[in-house]
Amino acid sequence: MTEFELIETYFRRGAHGPSVVLGNGDDAAVFRTDPGFETVISVDALIAGQHVPSICSPQGFAARLLGRGLSDLAAMAAEPQYVLLSLSLPVLQTNWIEQFAEKFHQLAVQWGLDLIGGDTAKGPLAAQVTVIGRVQSGRAISRVGAQPGDQLWLFGSDLGGARAYLEVLNGSCDGNLVWAERYWRPQPLVSQGLALSGRANALIDISDGLCQDLLHILRQSDGPLSVDLDSGVVPLAPGLIESFGETRAMEMALTGGDDYCLLAAVPEGTDVPPDGVCLGHLHLADTSRITIDGLPLPPEWSLGWDHSR
Repeated sequence: MTEFELIETYFRRGAHGPSVVLGNGDDAAVFRTDPGFETVISVDALIAGQHVPSICSPQGFAARLLGRGLSDLAAMAAEPQYVLLSLSLPVLQTNWIEQFAEKFHQLAVQWGLDLIGGDTAKGPLAAQVTVIGRVQSGRAISRVGAQPGDQLWLFGSDLGGARAYLEVLNGSCDGNLVWAERYWRPQPLVSQGLALSGRANALIDISDGLCQDLLHILRQSDGPLSVDLDSGVVPLAPGLIESFGETRAMEMALTGGDDYCLLAAVPEGTDVPPDGVCLGHLHLADTSRITIDGLPLPPEWSLGWDHSR
């Protein structure tokens, strides 16, 4: 099977939406932009052996790839519209490709994405998605803009499960179905992001660890901010405490990353989506810092994922 046959067989699925002038199969895609809206674009990569095990299921690879990209749109309060896919494969295994493509298309339909183009190549297993969405002009939420007195809200099911699953992969503990689900099938919180439009002063998704991503919000405000996290309301993934103890479980939840929950700075008294928890309040400080129950973060903690490693 040639590259063009592969694309025709697995990645061209029916007609595109009415806003697509020219979809996949040409040198580039063309789509119409909507008056009164701004375009939001993000690119994300998934590399086997770096972000996922070298040998992984095609369904898990597709779900993790697309979930990561969509979470970036959710963090900007953007409505998903289009996706571009670049896929590198060491060998052409039609069974793997078929299962990957089926899951990818299923999730694209679920999240309202139109696959309008991409590329395939021979090489180490890796993929990149460029996700494109829209937001009403002036309504995108960035990580900049948090104010003193804002409440810090967390949206999402729980924290730490994806990090705990790494311990399963390296054989240091028994498996857990919830941890596997959090790792392989991140659920982008698109509806929550849209609901926070016009309400949150700052918004970010937790991809690199709550503490590390929170520091971006604290440091990119008009003045340095601090926050004291309430450990009693941090939603821990099932089984964390039983497997690792309270201290290690909290470290995984606050620094592990790959959770793809949303963290929002919201003015006090603002109505927020119903499935969030308030972790604390933001205060002016001489330097940006995070404490837990009034105490500094343990010095041995690594605050999150470092992409240079």
